[in-house]
Amino acid sequence: MYYTIIYKPFLTNMKAFQKYLNGFVLATLIFFTACKKEVTVLPAKEVKQPLTAIQASYKKLLVAETAGWYISYKPADDVDEISVWMKFLETDSLTLLAGYSEFHVTQNKGSYSFGGQVTTELVFSNNTLWKQLELDHNGAVKFKITLQENGTFKLRRADGFDDKEFILKKATSQDLTVLQNQIEVVLIKIEAERELQRQRAVAGFRLATLGADNPGFYFQNLTVDNFSAYWSELDTVAKKFTLKWKEGILEKQGVFEYSLIPKGIALKPALVSGGITIDNIIFKDYTNHAIEIESAGNAGAGSWGHKHIPAYPYQNAIAGAPIANYTTVDFFLRGELPRYLGYTLEDVNFYYSPALQVHREKLKQIIGATHDVSTVFRLQFYNYNMNANGTTAENVLNSLQILTKNTAGANVFLAYYYNVEKKDANHVVLTFNGGTSTVSAPFKTAVEEFMEILMPAEGVTVVPTRRTGNNQFMRLVSRKDSRIWVELLSTPTGIYFN
Repeated sequence: MYYTIIYKPFLTNMKAFQKYLNGFVLATLIFFTACKKEVTVLPAKEVKQPLTAIQASYKKLLVAETAGWYISYKPADDVDEISVWMKFLETDSLTLLAGYSEFHVTQNKGSYSFGGQVTTELVFSNNTLWKQLELDHNGAVKFKITLQENGTFKLRRADGFDDKEFILKKATSQDLTVLQNQIEVVLIKIEAERELQRQRAVAGFRLATLGADNPGFYFQNLTVDNFSAYWSELDTVAKKFTLKWKEGILEKQGVFEYSLIPKGIALKPALVSGGITIDNIIFKDYTNHAIEIESAGNAGAGSWGHKHIPAYPYQNAIAGAPIANYTTVDFFLRGELPRYLGYTLEDVNFYYSPALQVHREKLKQIIGATHDVSTVFRLQFYNYNMNANGTTAENVLNSLQILTKNTAGANVFLAYYYNVEKKDANHVVLTFNGGTSTVSAPFKTAVEEFMEILMPAEGVTVVPTRRTGNNQFMRLVSRKDSRIWVELLSTPTGIYFN
């Protein structure tokens, strides 16, 4: 048996050492715990995808949607939202349909692509709706595109013009219904525009018809309720014409350009005369060598065309008149001595209208059966042919006398008497009263027929045509058919008209 003997002093020292060691460890732990710093642990940094990868993923999503994509796009504040359906193809082709004119039927000619330096951009080709909206409403063809968590795409124009955002989403039946409703509106507008275009074309056709129409009538008038003018130089290519009208005693003239509008024309500049303003003329039908006018500014309704009566009265005498406001009818009828004598000479083309020459020749042949009409065959009008004593009967004061020769070569005056009725400044009615002479009687029927052609019941217009030296020329123009007229060298001399 062995015994371990431990001295008491040693045991005492070991206990003290253990106590010391325990205190030292505790102090060290306290020290290091007090000096420890707080450490923030950061998550791993995300590695950004390259743009090409993003673009490829976007394209894959766009192409995968076989039902197509829908966007409601508003290019400007003053433009209604436009419904657009698009189908993106793997070949970068684009199928598009929109509630916008010219794109309201499916378009297969466009394309799309991706671009951008910092962010992904969706770019549409110039032959798509997007280019048209850029031209029409300052829209865009490039959009920044961002995929949203719900599977839609957010689009914002890439040029930074504004920060408006539009959502490109998978097309639903409700979206397509909205689109179809817009297309129906577009179709209605297109049909309305076609009708307006048709009306513009009809207006142009009527003007062209007026310009090409040449019935030979003496007057070319634009006459409405409160305004009358002569027209000329209608040019349907340059789109302009000339008007001449009266303001008081002054005659004015203007050249007016025009543009075609539905059912008529708009004048540039507008015609302004006193309280009358004609800024546009609305047409109706083309009948009787004239366009019927529904309205002409605030001047009322009427017609524009070829006429048998003048648009407004001719100017009064400018010299030699016995009284103020002396008209062409006053000169023709006289009513005082010296009498009026107006006559033709032998130049048929100068003194007789082509339409009257036929009737003159017929009458000449009838009279020529018993008279020598080969050298002289003239018409002579005598008005207020009063004798010196003032006793000439009223029923023989006015006459048409045909000057020719008998077979012996002597002058013969074949007289046929008419009554006169002044209608206005230039309008007079001459009515054969049956009176004639013994030598004239054999030709009464033929001359009466001739007079009815030259001097119809509607009357004649006494037109001042020209002045040559001391001679004033006047024309009697039939108001029934203004292609019938006779030119008269008129006396007394010294009385002149423009």
